Amino acid sequence: MQFGGDGAATSGERLEAESSLPAALSDFELSPGELVDVITHCASITSAASYRLLTAASLLHEERELDYQLRRTEHHDGQAPSEDELHRRAADAAAGIDPYAEYGPDGFDQATAELGAALMIPAAQARDLIRVGDVLRYRLMLTGNTLACARIDQRRFTIAMKRTDFVPDADMQTVDAHLAEAILARPPMSTTQFTILVDSIVAKHAPDAVRRRRERAGDDRKIIIAPDRFTPGQSRITGTLPITDAAELNTQLDAMAAAVHHDDPRTTQQRRVDALIALAAHLDVLPCRCPHCAPAPVDLDDPQAETGLETDGLDAGPTSDAGYAPVPVPVPVPVPVPTFHIVVNLSTLLGRDDDPGFLDGHGLIDADTMRSLLADAQRSFVNADAGADAAAGSRYAPSRKLQTLVRCGELCCTFPGCNSPVWTADLDHTIGVRPRITTGRWSDVAAQPQAAVPFSPPDQDLRHVEGLPGRVHDSLVPVTDRTHLRRQRVQRPRPVRLPRSRTPA
Repeated sequence: MQFGGDGAATSGERLEAESSLPAALSDFELSPGELVDVITHCASITSAASYRLLTAASLLHEERELDYQLRRTEHHDGQAPSEDELHRRAADAAAGIDPYAEYGPDGFDQATAELGAALMIPAAQARDLIRVGDVLRYRLMLTGNTLACARIDQRRFTIAMKRTDFVPDADMQTVDAHLAEAILARPPMSTTQFTILVDSIVAKHAPDAVRRRRERAGDDRKIIIAPDRFTPGQSRITGTLPITDAAELNTQLDAMAAAVHHDDPRTTQQRRVDALIALAAHLDVLPCRCPHCAPAPVDLDDPQAETGLETDGLDAGPTSDAGYAPVPVPVPVPVPVPTFHIVVNLSTLLGRDDDPGFLDGHGLIDADTMRSLLADAQRSFVNADAGADAAAGSRYAPSRKLQTLVRCGELCCTFPGCNSPVWTADLDHTIGVRPRITTGRWSDVAAQPQAAVPFSPPDQDLRHVEGLPGRVHDSLVPVTDRTHLRRQRVQRPRPVRLPRSRTPA
């Protein structure tokens, strides 16, 4: 055996060359595509860590609850030695006296305190983590496995827990199995799509839970107006109300905000707030503040403006009617009509089944509520089996029937993570228009709604979504080099010049 020397150095260099690994790159040296991969990898690790954290919180609760039960059993076995003692304990229970208060906090309170101190979070948030962990271990076990596999995150699992609160234990196993199967069979979904997926599974396999939730939604309605803790001079409005009432109020505010002139200087959100104040003042129309509708400014320094009288006309005798201008009669303004879209099967309208419908921007609604809303509604029937209009296939813009068909097939903007309502989205084509072609062909597969697409002249860069045919996408995102986006250059079509005809000499 040889120690040191040239032979050892040569052997060490050869071993280092054979087992050399690529050096770890700093995040500052990664390309945008690699940074996106790092982000998705970290999100997967976060989901798996959330599963373990929730499981540990539930196990901590069980351990502290077991310790509390053992400590209490050592001093009190729960049995009354005599009939008088039994009546005394019954009287204390009726009076609200806890017979076990002397033994200190129970296991849930102890676990809440320890978890809150470990994570530096409030007690309410610690209690929520323990409850979510208990649901993960005992009610949504299969769905919890999708959280461990990073198919969903903790936020979506919490949505699934809240939407299945009213499902009885007898149906919970079926709902959990179908929900986990749907999550694993589908690509990642936005929160709106995931919420509607959970509601549809609950409505199909536990219809009684939908009725109980509807009754609870009507009983728990409330509205709270309180000063904002973070912004002085402002107040915050929070409330809960049934989905149909919320949709009606929301569309009423949108209709009133859109009824003013285009020159109104207020933003859309400001007009919605003013519309709510106008409704509180028993007004059906939002007053416009454009330069033509706004009242003339009043000069406070003018004495005539303060008294409202003309000094020149005081010495003049009785005036005639000719000195007064006719008072204009205001033209009645039509009251804005709120509009919201409901997608429903014809069989449900006819009463043959009770499949839920979809209220755009809000989610699923049960069949009874949907029929009551559609009693006086304007209906638009769409036959998905029939082919598109032959004339629509040769036009660049889709027909209204084709637009309705595309929107009925989607729940919201289908760009990853976008929750924009589908009926507030514009339609864009999946396959980009080829250069030097002035017309394109539309079909129900090539058409896709896009939310707030900023259309530009043809010679500017446009964004086209690929790989997700027949879906709705929001183009208000930076163009990346990922597979679902591609930046194309759409050129302006050039006119075709025909050769000049030469007349024979």
